[in-house]
Amino acid sequence: MNSVISPDRWASFRAGAVLAFLAPCLLSWLPARTRKAPAPSDTAAIVVVYDGDTVKVRFGDGNERRVRLIGIDSPELDDKRENVRFMAYVAKRYAFLKLYRKQVRLDYDWQSEDKYGRLLAFLTTEDGVLFNELILREGFAFKLRAFPFKPELMKRFEAAENEARRGEKGLWRKGEPPIVAPAEAAVLLGRLASVRMACASVEERKPFIVLRPPDGEFEVLVPERRRADFPGLDAMAGKTLLVKGLVEEFRGRVQIVADLPMQIRILPP
Repeated sequence: MNSVISPDRWASFRAGAVLAFLAPCLLSWLPARTRKAPAPSDTAAIVVVYDGDTVKVRFGDGNERRVRLIGIDSPELDDKRENVRFMAYVAKRYAFLKLYRKQVRLDYDWQSEDKYGRLLAFLTTEDGVLFNELILREGFAFKLRAFPFKPELMKRFEAAENEARRGEKGLWRKGEPPIVAPAEAAVLLGRLASVRMACASVEERKPFIVLRPPDGEFEVLVPERRRADFPGLDAMAGKTLLVKGLVEEFRGRVQIVADLPMQIRILPP
């Protein structure tokens, strides 16, 4: 029996051995978008809302990861245009209202992470609502068309955005939002509105400065860290204000959180 390996067979064997050795290294160098998701889904709690399309979650083992929501895009908080920054802030508040401290299920697609190391996921709330689709339907995000994802969800997201556009909801609104009295604000929870109110008091309730009308049915919260951006804030008691933003509810109180000076306007007497 001839045990000598021919030159051709030896070259083939050597090439195969080199490839087997290098394969793990090559795979580790592949961009994140080519990797498969490690699991079909996970559950976690939302611990930080960065903006309308990015959050941080905490898994059951205590591990925390930043998550970019698949298929949507919200305006940038650092945009130079004031009106765009306002809509970005409203989108963030909407995501905060619906997700903060809530348990969600994360479902992945063909790409589990992006080049920044963020998980890419669809978020489903405990009541079975796909948040990526919901924020599009309410008009606080746009459909992200740059990267493909599950075809059936791409169709649903397109329909959700078209619905918001037709209804001029959220980012698609033309003109100013409806003006309501403080007592009427509760019917617009989760919507963009302007509340006309007589400011009866300005007080500190850390980490906010709170503006209240006489009946106390509604509050305007200005983050204390933003005080310097609101000149004359302490002198607003006794003035009539027009406050624009997302109508929210926290512990039974209806409120608007104002982070930008343009959200509060003093009306003439």
